[in-house]
Amino acid sequence: MTKIITLPGCVPGEKGFVMIFSFSRLTTSEECPARFYRRYILKMDEPPSEPLVLGKGVHAVIEAALKTGQHSEDFFSAMCDVVTGVLPLKIQKDELMFLAYQPNVLEHIGKPCCIEYHFQDSISPDNPFSPEIQGYLDHWIDVGDHIEIRDWKSNRKTYNPTDTHQLGIYADHLQRKTGKPVKGKLVFLRNRKVLEHLYSAEDIAVARSWALEKAEGIRKLVKEYKNKETPVEELFPATPGDVCRYCGWANMCTGKEIKCPSEIDNTKAVEVGAEIFRLEAALKLLKKNLRVYVKNNGPVRVGKREFTLVPSRSWNFNSSGLEKVFNKMKNSGVDPFGYFTITAGNLRKLKWEESDIEALGGKPRTTTTFRDVAVEEPKGE
Repeated sequence: MTKIITLPGCVPGEKGFVMIFSFSRLTTSEECPARFYRRYILKMDEPPSEPLVLGKGVHAVIEAALKTGQHSEDFFSAMCDVVTGVLPLKIQKDELMFLAYQPNVLEHIGKPCCIEYHFQDSISPDNPFSPEIQGYLDHWIDVGDHIEIRDWKSNRKTYNPTDTHQLGIYADHLQRKTGKPVKGKLVFLRNRKVLEHLYSAEDIAVARSWALEKAEGIRKLVKEYKNKETPVEELFPATPGDVCRYCGWANMCTGKEIKCPSEIDNTKAVEVGAEIFRLEAALKLLKKNLRVYVKNNGPVRVGKREFTLVPSRSWNFNSSGLEKVFNKMKNSGVDPFGYFTITAGNLRKLKWEESDIEALGGKPRTTTTFRDVAVEEPKGE
């Protein structure tokens, strides 16, 4: 009798294993094979990141509102209390409420729709040996002449639906299922923006081709891994870069460290930038783990320094309290405006024009800082 070997993340099949793919698995393999290996092959527990936990929390609140038909502010507030109480990381209720309780969500409550819809399909229906792909759709609805997909996003940066193949894969399934055109909508909850795209046959073909190419590539790698034909480090190499910022294993990619160059040329610049991302992420993880140790066991001395928990105290004032502070300073002969200031962040929240700020007496001051920023261009296909 042939022994069936089942790898983590796979289901039994005639050839030993059948991996069910998803957009997340395909993109993870593309961005960093080592992360794919740890997450989907070894099934290692990845420490939760704040963006991921926040996204799951927002989805849970919205899903509850859509399923129960509740749209009151009190219901959302109560759900935010429940969700923040069970999340693995501390998430501010106010932020969760800001993201979930908004017109882009409320307008769909009480209307017929499919919520958290799961599907599993062959990537190439005409090929009996085609890899299979699954997906979870946040929200889709039949509006008569076409289908609309909505994907809730808590991202800070917006992007177009066609910048990735996620909605293209979902559109492929729904078009086959319903026979109707599919419009994909990315609902950016933080920015209150909705970016949409009506998927053409060509768009869907491109998404399907991408998914098939990536899935077949992973199949080959997993087969080599199972047969132990090639070292794991070669099959699933670490690729330091901006994805390290949200990776729970950035501190495990050792042995590939670069030497700090005295001079940086065009060739080394990207390599140095990628290593900075990895080192910063690894440092964050190391500090987090050491903090837990210190909390349970006490300070850790290293030479003439020690890692310990240092208490700090701050004061929060409501509007009435701030007014009293202002008046007390003024009555004491202290210039309150030496302490009270309008930050650049608060000015952005006010959304005033620069001409209005200048008219109020504001004077611009420009400084330059060195940091990484989001690139304003579509993600590579």
